[in-house]
Amino acid sequence: MVPSFWSRCLPSSSGLLAGALVLLCGGPLLAQTQPLQQKPLQQQWRNPERREVMQRQQAEAMSRLSASQRKQYFAARRDLEQRSARERLEQLSQAERCIVPARDLAAVERCQRTQLQQTMQQRRQQMADLVELQRRFGLPGGTMGPRLPHQGV
Repeated sequence: MVPSFWSRCLPSSSGLLAGALVLLCGGPLLAQTQPLQQKPLQQQWRNPERREVMQRQQAEAMSRLSASQRKQYFAARRDLEQRSARERLEQLSQAERCIVPARDLAAVERCQRTQLQQTMQQRRQQMADLVELQRRFGLPGGTMGPRLPHQGV
């Protein structure tokens, strides 16, 4: 299991790429990517009441959509996921093109910094796209509507 320090610094969906970055990147670089006072998303989801309320809201909103709208929603989600996967593979290829010919530690570190920045930017864009999709279909998470307060933040 990934220690909570790393889960605060790396997006959870970056899979093997995140694991490679953990091995390649030093702590000080990653520590600068997110304030330490924020709880990792994993810990925020440990509140069962909050999770249940959010799941219920999502189910209620989804139940109000017609079958056609649900199909459109999942087609759009599939497109987002496919685009994200293509982008992650391209980032991996870029990292390989940078790191393989690197001649010294400084060059490898430059590659790592670039790769981490690209990964984080891609994750931010992916989340923004998902929020926009949810907003478009009137689903929770896509609006700034009522939310439960964060516990312990």
